[in-house]
Amino acid sequence: MDTFLSIISIIGALVILGIIIMVHELGHYSIGRLCKIRILEFSVGFGPKIKSWVKNGIIYSIRWIWLGGFTKFYGEDDELDDTEAFNKQPAGRRALTIAAGPAFNIVFAFLFAVLVLSAFGEFVPVVNEVWEGGPAQEAGIREGDIIVEMNGVDIDFMMETAAAGRKANEQSMTITVLRGEQEISYDLEKQYFETYGELQIGRNMAGFSYTHEPTTFGFFEAIALSFKWTFSAFRETVIGFLALFSGLFAGAVPEGVKGIGGIVEELGYALRQNFMYLLQLCAVINISLAVFNIAPLPALDGGRLVFIGIEKVFRKPVPRKVEGVIHFVGIILLFGLMGFFLFRDAVGWFGG
Repeated sequence: MDTFLSIISIIGALVILGIIIMVHELGHYSIGRLCKIRILEFSVGFGPKIKSWVKNGIIYSIRWIWLGGFTKFYGEDDELDDTEAFNKQPAGRRALTIAAGPAFNIVFAFLFAVLVLSAFGEFVPVVNEVWEGGPAQEAGIREGDIIVEMNGVDIDFMMETAAAGRKANEQSMTITVLRGEQEISYDLEKQYFETYGELQIGRNMAGFSYTHEPTTFGFFEAIALSFKWTFSAFRETVIGFLALFSGLFAGAVPEGVKGIGGIVEELGYALRQNFMYLLQLCAVINISLAVFNIAPLPALDGGRLVFIGIEKVFRKPVPRKVEGVIHFVGIILLFGLMGFFLFRDAVGWFGG
């Protein structure tokens, strides 16, 4: 029974991933059509076709490898002397069409955020231990205080503590807590702790720890906070990708980075266990797909926007064959990176 549920959850995860990819490609497709750019094919997935059909001169296809998808525009990488060709369109139309894919993912993530915050709420940081003899205890911070500001960062969700942590220093901390209906602010001078209980510290600390507890919002409050939630998730994703690429260039991969296999596994787990987490994960995957695609790298949307920028600056496009070769090399490297993470995920599944 467990094996059957695992298989069903993996299939469900692949369907969800396919829908998210379709949203991205739907951005390119729909804005491309609005800009009257000729489309040859709209595909979900790569590799051999499962099914295809033709409507209004456009091939629609579903392919076996759900690790991506594409919208193929007429004359996208060719030097065609044809006004219908993609590269003969004004630069603004091309840029808008390319940027539409990531933009659709961000909009989709926002809609998931509205659904999560209005239906389930979120988690907020709550003080769960005040250390004996520490600055927090002396200032009057209590267990159960809800943290609403830390180091100058207003906190409505648990994920915003990451931004507060990046603003931390070794000497002091500002913190505002909600106790009942009252907000209380503190300026704490940190104290050196070699140890606390069984914990090995060896640095200055404010002398408290916090955990997360659920909270709920009204519908209109949830809509307003969804903008902030989406922005916060976008910011943390950008920081995560910068750490990933910095690590790759340094010859190391940061811990916790998941490939396609890991994402499918996590989606499958969420399908079996927690609907709220599933919706949050869908929002995060949409944001991750958008951030990854706007990276200024060959074969990605960001890389194509770079070439359009070069064209506008120098008033002359890079030769299409040269651009095509660069994007092709980028695709090979991208598949190599995806293959590496897929292999690492598989080692984790079967190797323990």
